Amino acid sequence: MAGFVGEAVLSGFIQKLVDMVASPELWKYAREEQVDSELNEWKKILMKIYAVLHDAEDKQMTNPLVKMWLHDLRDLAYDVEDILDEFATQALRRNLIVAQPQPPTGTVQSIFSSLSTSLTLSAAWSNLSMGSKIEEITARLQDISAQKKHLDLRDVSAGWSGRKRLRRLPSTSLVIESRIYGRETEKAAILAMLLKDDPSDDEVCVIPIVGMGGIGKTTLAQLAFNDDKVKDHFNLRAWVCVSDDFDVLRVTKTILQSLSPHTRYANNLNLLQIELREKLYRKKFLLILDDVWNENFDEWDILCMPMRAGASGSKLIVTTRNKGVVSVTGTCSAYPLQELSYDDCLSLFTRQALGQETLMLIHT
Repeated sequence: MAGFVGEAVLSGFIQKLVDMVASPELWKYAREEQVDSELNEWKKILMKIYAVLHDAEDKQMTNPLVKMWLHDLRDLAYDVEDILDEFATQALRRNLIVAQPQPPTGTVQSIFSSLSTSLTLSAAWSNLSMGSKIEEITARLQDISAQKKHLDLRDVSAGWSGRKRLRRLPSTSLVIESRIYGRETEKAAILAMLLKDDPSDDEVCVIPIVGMGGIGKTTLAQLAFNDDKVKDHFNLRAWVCVSDDFDVLRVTKTILQSLSPHTRYANNLNLLQIELREKLYRKKFLLILDDVWNENFDEWDILCMPMRAGASGSKLIVTTRNKGVVSVTGTCSAYPLQELSYDDCLSLFTRQALGQETLMLIHT
């Protein structure tokens, strides 16, 4: 399987597999075939793996071994799905045979009897093959689950029914460019979007940067925010780390504090929005909202009201893992951020693991 499955897709896939294993129809068939203990173990292992997926997504960009683990998990998940689909087919076939009405006598009865025997023999041969497949999948699941400890993947979930996202440290606009590998092409693309002005467009251009956790969305936004051409192009710039808590009052107040750090503001949304509108009035501004999860259009619309007072050419960058946020916030084309190249990943890992001196030695 080529490509890469991001956290949202992979976690959803694991959820689907757990639901399949727990389905009454499949469970009934598993008990009849005396493989219910194996499927129960699959369910337990899959739930434990699910609990560390978020941590794995955050660590994969600095640890290639975690990235390989995610690739292996993805391939294994597809194989598990194939087995469960085969189980479902066998269960349906058995139900059809059981539900078969009493056949008529004579030649037709002989045909029905022959067909039933054929289906039963086919199922028997299939079960022999299925047994070895189940053993193989169980061993692979146990192995990939055991690797969690060696990779230091931790449970940051809030139980199976309600995932809680890991609260990371708030981001800032500061970045050390000498420590960034790759992203030259991506930075150039974002700069082109920021520096392009369309006098006929009165709306603030909202550019979502979307991608899996840890892929570098914040870093790309930092690189663009601190570019000299961007500093010269915009009258005002502000950076806000939003994260899980999308509180319109808090975000509005933080934008104001970013624009005027020495001013004190009241906790009144109406007054804050009026103040922000006055500060942005006829000014070309750039606002970065980092790590946005909220999909509520009404809250987003209220937040953006003061920004409509800005000058034409104003831009807003939203970084997010959630494609649902893109549909709510984006007024310009979204920028889907892809993973680093293999060479850039290797350079980053070498620096983290061995230090700058060793990295320079390797490249010379």
